[in-house]
Amino acid sequence: MSEWRTFEKRTGDVVRCWRIRREGIRCHMGWGVAGGVMRGMSMTLDDEVHAERHFNRKIREKRRQGYVEVTGDTSTGPSEDPDPGYARDAKLLDVMREEAEKRRPGSWEEAWAGHEPVPGHEGAYVKHFPFPGGPGPFRKYLVLVDDGCKGLQFNVKDPGYDADAVSAFLDFVTPRWHLLFDGTSHHKVRLDVPVGPFSHVLFCAPSLCRGSDYGGRVGRVFPIHDCEIGDADNETFVEARTQGRSSETIATSTWDREPFPVTDLRYDLQSTVGTFESLRRSALRQKKFKTGLRETVERILPLLIESTPESFVEVRSFRGDVMAVTRRDLTPDTLPAIDRFVRGLS
Repeated sequence: MSEWRTFEKRTGDVVRCWRIRREGIRCHMGWGVAGGVMRGMSMTLDDEVHAERHFNRKIREKRRQGYVEVTGDTSTGPSEDPDPGYARDAKLLDVMREEAEKRRPGSWEEAWAGHEPVPGHEGAYVKHFPFPGGPGPFRKYLVLVDDGCKGLQFNVKDPGYDADAVSAFLDFVTPRWHLLFDGTSHHKVRLDVPVGPFSHVLFCAPSLCRGSDYGGRVGRVFPIHDCEIGDADNETFVEARTQGRSSETIATSTWDREPFPVTDLRYDLQSTVGTFESLRRSALRQKKFKTGLRETVERILPLLIESTPESFVEVRSFRGDVMAVTRRDLTPDTLPAIDRFVRGLS
């Protein structure tokens, strides 16, 4: 983890502070009035080269705005900055308790109330949240590992809950907890025996647990269909598939879901009639593969009909295979063929 670089700008009697640090593919920034509580945000970039370029660009931008680099701590830090003060052998529940009490005295008892040991699984606890609306009722699991210093977590919504499936899942993931803390962002692992409809498990390191990793002590695990995470996905793609906008992410706590297959898209569409009527645009481009949706494929495929012969839409599956479609390739079976392709059925 890099050190914070801090910059200040004085306007009259007010000293504004801005700071930044880079952690792998993420840039963390904070801003506010020097000496006060700062607001913070994080941005995930495509790779470390891109992150370093973004890091340097933001610094140049602030210098142009009149900010000057300073040394020393001038603020209480962004709210998203993890507290580095805990000992390495601090127990996770103690860290969770202290974090809760910082927010509001007495909140830990409220937060932990209702957690019960999971029969047959040492160190595993579950709390049932009977929400009638919103996310609906679900169970939240926490498993203490590494002598209670670390943990893994996952949620299961009630409609797909099955006690035997959860027990089998715990039997598989608990002995493999070290995969969450080996310095790799994630691991896609095939189950020895399918759990419900799922064939694999995704182990997500604390870096992929924004806001609930307790200083790198907690990772996430959940079952997945093979086609839902790319075999060669980097951290950026996994984060987009699991933590992006809700309509574009895997419903990780829904254990009776249909597959949500990888549908990465790249395209270059040029209109032959001056503009695509539905978009009022003459061109539609996405130069790099980005995470996509079936709805997007369904929306842009018809544009090929009024596109130049050189126009194309490319779909990349979880295996890294690419299916290219041009105007000449369009048939009534094109969309069903893409559906089979991204699910690994063709």
